[in-house]
Amino acid sequence: MPAGTFVHKSIGAAPPRRFERAAGWVAHYLIGASLALGFVLLAPDRWLEEPTLLPALAYGIVTVLAPFLVLQPALGLGIASSRTPRPGQARLKSLATHGVFGLGLYAWARLLAGIAGP
Repeated sequence: MPAGTFVHKSIGAAPPRRFERAAGWVAHYLIGASLALGFVLLAPDRWLEEPTLLPALAYGIVTVLAPFLVLQPALGLGIASSRTPRPGQARLKSLATHGVFGLGLYAWARLLAGIAGP
């Protein structure tokens, strides 16, 4: 991105960049934290006090739209990994990991609600 390349034909064919792995992980966690904050702001009233699984899980799964529609096409993988050797497997992996993100939102809310008490 510093060189102005935002879309690749194939990320595997792109030359490696210094610190790209670290930058990618930092961006990934910052985006995740931002999405978590977004969920808290959008969550039903009193959800943080009495967390329920369904809203957090649904939100986590909906966030898979970002990699399906933005990241994967930008890396040359196609919409929802359509240009990968096993698109179905890639899609399931993305859905599963974003589902885990939703479970994490729920687990942290339960933990915080338990610490805060009634």
